[in-house]
Amino acid sequence: MSLKKEFYKRISLIVIVSTLLVSVVSIKVQRNILLKDMKDKGDSIARTLSVVVKDSMLTHDYVTMERYVREVVNDRGIEHLKIVREDGEVMAEAKGTQYDGKSYNVAYPVKIGDALLGNIQMTFSMERVDIISKRIIMFALVFIALLHGIALVANNIIIDRLVIKPVNVLLTATKKIKGGYLKNRIEIKSANEFGVLASAFNEMAITLESNFKEIKERQKEVVTEKVKLETIVRSIADGVFVSNSDGIIISFNRAAEEISGYREKDVIGLHCEDVFKTKLCEEACALHNEEGIVRNKETEIITKDGRRLMVSASSAILKDSDGRTIGGVQTFRDITAEKQRQAMLCQTEKLAAIGHLSAGLAHEINNPIGNIVGYAKMLLKDSSLNGKQRERLEIIAEQAEKAGNIVQGLLNYSRQQEPKMERVSMNAIINSVIRLLSPQIEKNNITIITDLKDVPDIKADPRQIEQVLFNIVLNAVQAIISNGTVNIRTSETGDGFVEVRIEDTGHGIPEEYVHKIFDPFFTTKPVNKGTGLGLSVCMGIIKEHNGFIDVKSEYGKGTAFIIKLPAAESKNA
Repeated sequence: MSLKKEFYKRISLIVIVSTLLVSVVSIKVQRNILLKDMKDKGDSIARTLSVVVKDSMLTHDYVTMERYVREVVNDRGIEHLKIVREDGEVMAEAKGTQYDGKSYNVAYPVKIGDALLGNIQMTFSMERVDIISKRIIMFALVFIALLHGIALVANNIIIDRLVIKPVNVLLTATKKIKGGYLKNRIEIKSANEFGVLASAFNEMAITLESNFKEIKERQKEVVTEKVKLETIVRSIADGVFVSNSDGIIISFNRAAEEISGYREKDVIGLHCEDVFKTKLCEEACALHNEEGIVRNKETEIITKDGRRLMVSASSAILKDSDGRTIGGVQTFRDITAEKQRQAMLCQTEKLAAIGHLSAGLAHEINNPIGNIVGYAKMLLKDSSLNGKQRERLEIIAEQAEKAGNIVQGLLNYSRQQEPKMERVSMNAIINSVIRLLSPQIEKNNITIITDLKDVPDIKADPRQIEQVLFNIVLNAVQAIISNGTVNIRTSETGDGFVEVRIEDTGHGIPEEYVHKIFDPFFTTKPVNKGTGLGLSVCMGIIKEHNGFIDVKSEYGKGTAFIIKLPAAESKNA
């Protein structure tokens, strides 16, 4: 409701209420005056009538009394008049014009001295009083309407001049300020509250204009810094994401997208743990750290395509100007390849040291073992040996040959001979290995599935590569035991390597053993079922060929070995 309507409403209420009060009081006073006048008139008529009817009452002259009564009743204001004797007998009675409204009764005694002869009873009509009251009411209504109209006109003029016009000026100026026109000023020359308000408004506009200029300058600086920061964050090679105090991601840079495989639009609004599905947020989040900062914490994340990556994560808490925590920023760097290189380097150094040791031991032990085997076989040719002696010599020869096999493994592991490199087909070597293992494969009811792509040749020692593949495929067959599948696939990578992937449906390798399987003498096979040198030899051969070997296994589901060897140069090169 507008201000003018509010004024009209209140003034109208005041005028109506005050006029009604005045009218009610006036009507009441007027009615009281009329009633008193009616009573005085009745008393006067009764006194006069009592004087003239005394003789008639004493003489019982009813005719005269009747004539007096009728003469008096001719007055239109009297409805009923009767003379009643003391014993209650009506001596004379007359009725005038009847009125349906209220009536007013007057009684006056007729006496001679102190003796009461009777009384005169008159009933006056209230018609005149009611008519006058109605006229007063009509006058009051007309007066109210007239006064209300005058008040509204006066109110309109006064409010427009003193209130509405200044308020409209203030509203117009406020809208201009809201629209950004801060140079607007109000000109209200008045000593009342609106003048004071106009001065305060002008001072506010001046202050706003000054502050707005400063805010614009600061805003430009903030936008510039924001663009710089966004550019820096997006160009950082490390993944960066920002989360609020509840761990909900609100920013995700391009490097984070490339490392995790998630798009920024996919992760905004999600919790950190729902995205990475590891303990990254718990272990490397500053929000969970008492010091409020984490540096180079090594942990894991799971990418969108299910890969598990090792990352080095750092984080810090974000606070507002009041020192309240509003979130955290985390950076993470993929160190999976770096860790693999470190592990490979450690493994290589370990293999090199053990290789040197193995070579020396093998040469020192090989000759005595050869002599033991030779003499044992020579003694077995003696026909004079009894059964017990022959049995013991056969045990000596058997155990010496086992020791010789271990020594031969050490010699292979130490690789004293240089590989004979030549151009060879990887698919051909795989087919050769499958043929060699076909008896054992058929015996254990194992299915070999191959997917051999048309890949480039490799430059390698075919005998050593065949040894590697033979060892790994044999391990896969032994892991399945029976009724399983071995998948062998070849493909060409985009970085100049030929890849061989050997997957089995065996029991898999426990997670705590996966990083140990290439260690010399480590084996998961039962006692007397392996020396633990096979995979160590395989890694040594692959490294010698400038290749890579890796393993992925999930316990209870199977194992996959991935071998990468450099492709040979084109024949036309």
